[in-house]
Amino acid sequence: MAAVDFHALGEVIWVSFVAGVGVTVLFSVVVFGADKAAVARRKGQAGQAAAFSALAIVTMVIFLASVVLAVAVMLNKG
Repeated sequence: MAAVDFHALGEVIWVSFVAGVGVTVLFSVVVFGADKAAVARRKGQAGQAAAFSALAIVTMVIFLASVVLAVAVMLNKG
């Protein structure tokens, strides 16, 4: 019977959990910022719309970077 490396297994589990929750939260913030920017724009609140747009853009860049990093890590494992 093969030996199980519980330390490595535990690391995979917690890293996967943190990455999954983190990416989900990032994309949720993108949607939240875009929605609030649209509402503020409709109300004529240009400053608030710009702030929420910036929030959406910054979190989208971080989200996309995390996806690219994840794909790069998966492709380089082997």
